[in-house]
Order: sequence, then structure tokens, then C-alpha cells
Amino acid sequence: MKQIWIGKYIDVGQKGKDEEFAFRIDADMNEEMSFFGTVWEEEFYEKTKLFLNLEGFIDENHISFVKSYPCLFDIDEHYNTIIDKEQKGHEVIYDGYWNDETDQWEGTWEVKGRILAKGHDYFEEEIIYGSFDMKLIE
Repeated sequence: MKQIWIGKYIDVGQKGKDEEFAFRIDADMNEEMSFFGTVWEEEFYEKTKLFLNLEGFIDENHISFVKSYPCLFDIDEHYNTIIDKEQKGHEVIYDGYWNDETDQWEGTWEVKGRILAKGHDYFEEEIIYGSFDMKLIE
């Protein structure tokens, strides 16, 4: 069964200020409530004209999915966008719950970021996270 969701995610922007970005998911849902499809993501599409891949599932009032970027898409330390279509992209994990009051899915997303050196033989992996909401339109 084909399903279309529209939503937005909130990301801490380049200067520490929250930024909101729109997305649209076109997915095929099977009988086990697993789905796969593509994602149009505002910021990424504007700069690359590419879509992301998507896989996920719904278990009653819980939704979980992974968006996979088809290429490297990052921001450097000077807040410049880096796009390299020759390199593998990253994945973003979404986890949320159905909200009866707003009639939409709401939750959080996270992505593993850079590995930061914190001393001799000690490294820390940066985790970037934010919130999202989305609703079924079709």
C-alpha cells in the first residue's frame, strides 16, 4: 500500500539557532507494517537534486525508520556545505510515537557525527540529534 507523509525536522543550525526543514516521504507499506521508499528533503534536494532512501516499520503507536543519504553531505567547521557524490552518505535514525491530540507522528532523530580526539588514545563520537513531526496525507 502506497503512503505519503509530509513533515519537518528541527536541526540546531550553523550558528546554534534551531532551523526547520521540510520533507516528504513516499513509501510502500507491506502487510507486516514495514515500509521502504524515497524522501524528498528540502535542504538536500535544493543543493543536489537527489532523493534519499528510506526503510522503516510501524509497531502500533511506534514508528522507526532510517533515511540514507546517497552521497556525502556535510558542513565543515566554517559552515560551508560539503557535497561529494563519489563518497558514501550517512544515515539518520528516526524514532517516534503517534500523538492522538495532534494526529501525527512525533519524535527524535539522530546521526553519528565526527570522531573527536579527546586526548591520547581517547576518542569521542559526536551524536547530532533533533526532533521531527509528520502526518499522513495519502
